[in-house]
Amino acid sequence: MYETTPATASPLPDDMSLAALNALSSASPLPVDSPLIAASAAPGAGGCNLFDLAELGLEYSPEEYLNLLMCHFIDDTASIFPLADLQRCMVDSWELWEDFKPLAPRPFAYRPVWVGYDPALSGDSAGLIVVAPPAVPGGKFRVLHKEQWRGMDFEAQADAIRRITQDFNVEYMAIDTTGIGQGVYQLVRQFYPNAVALNYSPEVKGRLVLKGLSVIGKGRLEFDAGWTDLAQSFMAIRKTMTASGKHVTYEASRSEETGHADLAWACLHALGNEPLEGITANNTGFMEFSN
Repeated sequence: MYETTPATASPLPDDMSLAALNALSSASPLPVDSPLIAASAAPGAGGCNLFDLAELGLEYSPEEYLNLLMCHFIDDTASIFPLADLQRCMVDSWELWEDFKPLAPRPFAYRPVWVGYDPALSGDSAGLIVVAPPAVPGGKFRVLHKEQWRGMDFEAQADAIRRITQDFNVEYMAIDTTGIGQGVYQLVRQFYPNAVALNYSPEVKGRLVLKGLSVIGKGRLEFDAGWTDLAQSFMAIRKTMTASGKHVTYEASRSEETGHADLAWACLHALGNEPLEGITANNTGFMEFSN
């Protein structure tokens, strides 16, 4: 097994075989003294030395570290959202989305969008997703915009959301109110009173994941092919059991302290505005007024 720079490729130690790497726990970030980081950062390893591998080991999960930095294939066997399904969602947005101008003051003009937000916990990154709902029942959702912030308090996060409401015509917004999310939610309601609070529970998570599986499985989600971090975020969500062992729930592959899958959860928050069964004649209607 060799490092990723062909011109200076040198074998890693035997104890850093693929089997050993795969045995690393995906429940926490790579420790600073990880043999993987030590081997990669060795003086004679060669290659680019402009990055702090120890810091990257804290930022990425072991699986992401291996895939993004060590050129390993992605293992999606335990993921709720398979890579093959997510690849079908990846498109050339600059070519296909003629009605979306990302560099314009109002990128989507005054057409409605749905916003999902997953706030940051301690050491976690916050994720925000802007989704264009389908133009027709059963149509496709388009992920127009994504943002991630790290190290921001709840007031700064609320200010960032305010800017989104100024750039887009936000028709729906859902915020996870767990932990610091409650503070963000209270501030957001001051300038966007219709914001929806999502108090996470196994039932809420289950409903969001089921909706995501339905939308992605039917090919109804599109996002830019360059957004591999969004695909990685979806693939980090796995099925597990609650602490009591009585209920099925869904968690990311990293620990609560470091956080993960914030972009995926934010996207699921937005998709959750559509009923689980989709838009049908039974859950929509109109009222006619006459003079």
